[in-house]
Amino acid sequence: MKIMVVNGNPKEGGFIAGCLDILAGHLAENGAQIDRLNLREANIADCRGCFACLRTGQCAMRDDMDDIVERLRRADGFVVGGSVRNGYVTALYKRFYERITYPLGFPLHLEEKYTLALSCVGLMGGKKPSRNLLGLQDVIHTRLSGFLFRAVGIPAKIEPVSLRPELTRAADKLLADIRAQRPRSFGQRAAYALDRAIMRKFVFSRNPELYAAVIESYREKNYL
Repeated sequence: MKIMVVNGNPKEGGFIAGCLDILAGHLAENGAQIDRLNLREANIADCRGCFACLRTGQCAMRDDMDDIVERLRRADGFVVGGSVRNGYVTALYKRFYERITYPLGFPLHLEEKYTLALSCVGLMGGKKPSRNLLGLQDVIHTRLSGFLFRAVGIPAKIEPVSLRPELTRAADKLLADIRAQRPRSFGQRAAYALDRAIMRKFVFSRNPELYAAVIESYREKNYL
């Protein structure tokens, strides 16, 4: 089992990095192969909105995202961490998220993988966008195994080691979810089916040439 651990913070160290170290260590101790990705070390350009990936399945730009996308495809699950900035995720993480939305999210290449998301804020705010974006929800549609969110103070007054029991329980659940591959709940299946129906009726039908690669993926999955 391969799990990709993504750190979406631009600074080295800190609360999120410490928590991710605990999670990665526990997962490795329980048989998972860990692939670490620190976004601050990666060369990731801004999405230009050229839509080449929607048409062809391949991004027009050449940077570290070529390798990162393939690593995401090969992973069985994800642990994604990042802190809140001005009520939202970090700009670093948002750049990464934009680059995977079209080539991986729209064609639903990660839909059956599980995600454990982790975020923190100094005082308040940012919980919902952190859950959606760090959890690879919305367009990406991974299965959310868990979401941990903490107000840590300014500066941070909570040490990651104090959350070790909660972190290890969350890691154990992620492993169990990946192994079990339980079906989505009825409500989740209905909401997901509605999303796909909206894409078919209001997006693909209006400009099929633009979404050629996405439409082909839908056909392969029997969603068309």
